[in-house]
Amino acid sequence: MQRTILALIVGFVFTSTALADTPGDSTSWRDLVSEGESLVFGRFVGKFESAEFSSRRVRIRDHHSGEERVLNVDDGVGYIAETIPPGTYSVVGIEAVYVPRSRPFKPDKYRPIRQKFGVRPKTGDVNEAFLIVPPDRPVYIGTIEAAIAVDGVVYRGHQLRVYDDYDDALKRLSNFYPRLAQSLDRDGIAPARHFILKPTRRADPLESVVGAEDPIRQAREYIASRKFTQAVAWLETFMPTNDSERHEVRLLVGEALLGDRRYPESIEELGEVLLANPRELRALRLLARAHAYNRNLPDAQNLYEALAEALPEDAEAHLHLGYLYALKDQREKALEQFGAAFQTDFDYLLHDVAPFAIAMRAVFEDEEGTYQPPRVVKFDVPPPKEMDSRRSGRSSSIAVLVDHRGKVVAAHLGGDSSGSTPLMMVSLVRATYAPASLNGIPIPALLTMGEGEEVGQ
Repeated sequence: MQRTILALIVGFVFTSTALADTPGDSTSWRDLVSEGESLVFGRFVGKFESAEFSSRRVRIRDHHSGEERVLNVDDGVGYIAETIPPGTYSVVGIEAVYVPRSRPFKPDKYRPIRQKFGVRPKTGDVNEAFLIVPPDRPVYIGTIEAAIAVDGVVYRGHQLRVYDDYDDALKRLSNFYPRLAQSLDRDGIAPARHFILKPTRRADPLESVVGAEDPIRQAREYIASRKFTQAVAWLETFMPTNDSERHEVRLLVGEALLGDRRYPESIEELGEVLLANPRELRALRLLARAHAYNRNLPDAQNLYEALAEALPEDAEAHLHLGYLYALKDQREKALEQFGAAFQTDFDYLLHDVAPFAIAMRAVFEDEEGTYQPPRVVKFDVPPPKEMDSRRSGRSSSIAVLVDHRGKVVAAHLGGDSSGSTPLMMVSLVRATYAPASLNGIPIPALLTMGEGEEVGQ
């Protein structure tokens, strides 16, 4: 899939949420403290920034009570300044309202859609994002940048990066809420800095020496750019100096071979890494994929079961197992796995279509099982009568994920999509579906239009 795509997560049933309050023009710090409140301020960028989006919010959950709240983001510069009770909060996700552009504008026909994406990393190797709000001073959370992250051939999830623009943030606070800023200055209170994640702005090196690049870093960049042959050739020239480097090189070679569809060789390399370090979950994931693509389905099933045991919330493991069980006509087991897959990772398949590719390969190349694609039963919003020309639509792309119950759980619109493409996406999102099936067992399916790139093959 395109790596610049904008994830549009739909179809959620939200729990009750307490709305955070924006300070008033006359609010002072002592006013907030007397009401048992603190202040969170910062900025949000990187997602839902186009003119079609409004009402952006960061959803957080209180660690102690489990209550959810939202930090509202203004529709101008993305500024956040919200009052909430002190405490420790998990960052659950980020939401926005999508209002498709149409001429003439028809809000009754193309209703705004509340969309959301989660921010917890999907690979299990990074702690969840969290926020600590102190009782004795406001907290600055930094400039949050949300972006899709791909780690080699694996979709890694929506990642938050945080930048430190503390001085500028204080100026914005003074401009928007002068009385609040004056009260802080009068009482000698300096806002605390708490970054949801560690700030990631890196200083440029003072000098770079040609030919002295880190070989492992360079290999990762080759793999991320899908230059798999170059990655293998580059790593073959590198002489590891310790066991850690030796295992990392073999893992990267195995990953590059997997991306290059050299499955038997990839299995050999990744198997050696996993034998040396059975807790290397990345090697486990890649080895499972390699066996699945190579049609070693019993081995793939064993590996995905091990991955699901190590990471119970991992969507990829549950989705692969669901398809494998469906191929074996094991209906109840398949439905159980599909249900588990959509508990936490709602947009997983929009960016990493390996489970679909593996399942469809078994059906169409090996002629295992009978597949029926999803079917639109009813269009609640009629699709556009005419789509754009091929020339104008080359950069447009749509993907709609329909789960095994026929429910649209996620969709995305390519970042450069224009014309009637957004309206077509809304029509697909609003439609009623009969789900796809494999051997008569309902399965998830992905509807796509336009150009794209498969991740993980």
